[in-house]
Amino acid sequence: MLSMYGRFQATLNSKPLPGFRTTKVQALLIYLAAEPTTPHRRETLMSLLWPRMPERSARQNLRQSLYNLRRSIPDLPLQLPGSETPGLIEMETAVPLLLTNRQTIQLNPQANVQSDVMQFEQLTNAVQTHDHLDIFHCHDCRQKLEKAIALYKGNFLADIYLDDSNTFEEWAEIKRQSYRRRVLDALETLTTIAIRQASYVEARAYAEKQLEIDDLRESAYRQLMQVLALNGQRSAALTLYETCRRLLFEELAMAPSTRTTERYQQIQGGDLTVATQST
Repeated sequence: MLSMYGRFQATLNSKPLPGFRTTKVQALLIYLAAEPTTPHRRETLMSLLWPRMPERSARQNLRQSLYNLRRSIPDLPLQLPGSETPGLIEMETAVPLLLTNRQTIQLNPQANVQSDVMQFEQLTNAVQTHDHLDIFHCHDCRQKLEKAIALYKGNFLADIYLDDSNTFEEWAEIKRQSYRRRVLDALETLTTIAIRQASYVEARAYAEKQLEIDDLRESAYRQLMQVLALNGQRSAALTLYETCRRLLFEELAMAPSTRTTERYQQIQGGDLTVATQST
């Protein structure tokens, strides 16, 4: 199991794997696991991990990293094809971690390699493609979103940094921002569901989690203001608006949007209801 949200961890049979020989071995495994669907050209991986090295040296480093990776992670149980249940495996059949040839390298799709990133994507993609009339009344989608946000322990690769590879860092930052947007969208949906069900403790927790991740997210401020007001905490809701206004000015030299100001005015005038738009 590879955990890439927050602090990176790698476990095998529920036990931590010994430390990888170098950070580049670790980074190679991370990249292959986070981009598992296609083979990667060796030249691409060389440019990603050793961009400043001569080609011959980078190629040798890649070979050595592959050797160390194979030594660190032995053959794995076979992932049964066609299963809708991630991790359904055949214990008696072992397959190699990697598929390699002279041109390309890929994580073996038949190997039972699980990661929090892969599980998060499977859950959120299932919600996006599910045929429901209204996501806010879909019990299955709500459960999937709850499982997805539970996987998100922090920013993607929060403790991994390659100071000699801007290319790797740029790739990681793109992934980091993408996962932040997706988890924030999931939390926003769950907040709306909880508000509509008058589950204000739950709604508050979801809205506050959004602000932990992004303290300038106006839609989260609007949701939390609504939750507080509907739960009888009108003064706290009005104070929250002032916090939002101050942070936006200090960080972005901006004023709150019209929608946020209107939400403040609704609360101030006592006009807010459960039917008020939740974002």
